[in-house]
Amino acid sequence: MSHKYVMGQLVHSAAAHFADRTSGTYEVVRLMPENSSGELGYRIRDTASGAQRAVGESEIRAVDTKQAAQGH
Repeated sequence: MSHKYVMGQLVHSAAAHFADRTSGTYEVVRLMPENSSGELGYRIRDTASGAQRAVGESEIRAVDTKQAAQGH
């Protein structure tokens, strides 16, 4: 199984926000191995605050680069 996202890629929470109610844009800073359920993981950093978190692949989605470039 290979990672869907790459280092440096911008992502958002797949839901409206994470369980701790944070949202925004994050940068993938590390590719992590599979967890106990077989899901690949990532270390991501909030582009605004610099805070980092570990997430599973199902918890994030790619930023639409066309939409981001237009400022939406």
